[in-house]
Order: sequence, then structure tokens, then C-alpha cells
Amino acid sequence: MKKFCLIAIMFLMTGILSGCTEKQTIAPEPRCLSGIDANSVMKTAERVLVDMNFIIDKADPNLSIITTRPLAGGQFFEVWRQDNVGGYNKAMSSLHSIQRTVELNLNTKQQGEICIACKVKIERLSIPEKQIDSTSRAYSMFSQSDESRQTLILNEEQEKKMDWVDIGRDNRLEKVILDKIEKKLTGSKGSK
Repeated sequence: MKKFCLIAIMFLMTGILSGCTEKQTIAPEPRCLSGIDANSVMKTAERVLVDMNFIIDKADPNLSIITTRPLAGGQFFEVWRQDNVGGYNKAMSSLHSIQRTVELNLNTKQQGEICIACKVKIERLSIPEKQIDSTSRAYSMFSQSDESRQTLILNEEQEKKMDWVDIGRDNRLEKVILDKIEKKLTGSKGSK
């Protein structure tokens, strides 16, 4: 019976832990739409990004590009946020300081089609460890917090070395953004 319980617990833990691993997804192909003018596509794409809590940094119709400012990843309790697609991304945003930046490029083809390409860059905050001056200060290695207030105090050297590290693209969010833009422009549910 002990052996059976041990095996059942191992299978359960494997199932739980496998849900926290990211399944590799392929970057979505650009969406090509016809019968729609570039100005409508730009305005609709901006609206979709703003509805997803992104702040537009640059929207240039002459260059056919839209970029956003970095958006801090939503925490697990922020159920209204739409920037975490899938369990892995929700866990990453809840455990780490994550930010995402969106870049949309619009290309007009000769057949009158407008193709929308989406790239979502993910970055994680990297803070170097604070050197321990003495054994009595080990408890405050990263912060001087108490029960009512959390604080993070960095020394000058840490502030200089603190940086946002590029950890890749968020292909799932790219697909969601393209689906939402296509749905608003065409009135359909988008491609799956």
C-alpha cells in the first residue's frame, strides 16, 4: 500500500509540475487582411492594445509601426489583466518582475492586403545580490521590511548593475493580440 501511495503522489506531483512548464509555441504568422484601409488598421490596433492595458509609446502611420511602453506583468490575483496567456506566463509574472513590450508592423501588399506582424518582447528584472557585511545583517540581505511595509533598498553598486534581461518572445500573447485585431476589423472570431 505504501508503494502504491508513493507512486500516486509522484504521478500527482509530475502532473502539477508539468502544468508550470512552458510548452513551446511557434510565433504566429502575420495576419493579412484585404478590403481595409491602413488608417483603420492602425486605429483598431491601438484600441486593442489600450484595451489590454498597454500604453502606446509610438504610433507612426508613415512608418506603419506601433510600439508600446513596457507593461509590468499582471499578478495572479489581477483577474482582469489580459497580458498573461497560459499558466506558465501567469506563474512567471507572479514570481518575477516581468515586463512586456509590443511592436506591431503593418505592411501593405500589392493586392491591397495589409499584413500585421506582432512581436512581444519579455524582459525580467535582474538585481545583483547585496554583499553581506556581517552575519548579523544576513537577514536584511535584500530588504528592510516589516509586517506592514515591504521595501527594497539597493546600494549604489546594485543600482548600477540592475537591468532588464531579455528572456525571449511571448508567442501566445502575440497570437491573442492578432486575433483581437482581426476580430475587431472583420467582425469574425479570428483564426485559431
